[in-house]
This record gives sequence, C-alpha cells and structure tokens, in this order.
Amino acid sequence: MIMSTRKAVSADRGRVLALIDSARGVGLSAVERAEQGFVQGGFDEHKLASIEATTGIYLAEEDGRLAGAALTSAPSMLDEGPPRLTVDAALRAGLAPSAERLYLYGPVVVDRAFRGRGVVRSLLRAVDANLSEHFDHGVLFVEQSNEKSLAVHRHLGMREVAEFTLADRRYTVFSYASGTFGTPPA
Repeated sequence: MIMSTRKAVSADRGRVLALIDSARGVGLSAVERAEQGFVQGGFDEHKLASIEATTGIYLAEEDGRLAGAALTSAPSMLDEGPPRLTVDAALRAGLAPSAERLYLYGPVVVDRAFRGRGVVRSLLRAVDANLSEHFDHGVLFVEQSNEKSLAVHRHLGMREVAEFTLADRRYTVFSYASGTFGTPPA
C-alpha cells in the first residue's frame, strides 16, 4: 500500500512512545546498537503533548500501521545537554540570526519492518512542509557511536556543522535548510 504522513494527535501518543521504546537498543551489544541505531532521551505523554502543541510530531503510516515518527522541538522548549548544545553549535556556525529561527529534529524512529523504504525521507518532507515557513534550518545531533543514524543523515545530504563531547560521548551536529526536502507528493 501507499505510505502516508501526517501530524500526530493526542490519540497517537501511546503508539509513538511504544515505537521510541522499541528503538532504544536495550539488550543489544555496542556493535549491534551501532549497526541498528538507537534512540536516547526521556519521553513521556507530557513531553509529547508539549511537542504536539508547538512544532509537532510527524508520523508515517501504511495501512494504519505506524512505520515511523519524527519529533521536532522549538529551541524555547529544549532541555540542557545535547539538545541545547546542538542549537548553540548551529548558531555559532551562522545557520540563523537567532535560536528562534531553528528547530531541533529528532529523534526519528522507523519500525524495523519499514527500514530501507524511504520512511525518514517521507517524514522529513512532512516536517519541511509544516515548518519551513517559520524556521530557517532544522538541526539535529547524533551520538557518534550511532553509526546507523550517522549513515542515514549523511545519505540524506545533511550538512555536518559541528561536533561536541558531553559526558565522554561524542556527537555530530547536522543541519539542513528549510525547503531542502520539499513538499510531499500529492
């Protein structure tokens, strides 16, 4: 069937949280986590509600099955740590005149059964279509041990703009200009 994308609503929160939890890489070796990718960070219903009310959560679905989700955040709602350091690095790189012109993209999670089918690109089209009018760039961070995520974002043509280390973990900051992924096909 045809995959569709849409903005999440409150009724989707349980499915989104389950998808995020399935991608944490719990029980995998460091090599398996690197190869398969993993999600970090704390997410709960309250945090998802805050995201929905601002920049949004975007879903890819096929026949009612959740194929993937991409979370986005405005700088005003970011936690300290990697999210805040990512925005600071993007500003130092000159991507926008102020933090308000940037949004944080991620995590993005794809159900294992849908990997390799263009789900991330479809999600980015939906994100771009909804946010490009209000923001200059999307920025994201990827822990350098997450080889799968690094490869996906490089494949998509995102620009590596900075690196930082926090608590002995190294991160790469990626960016993409609004309008990069265009609008989803009709």
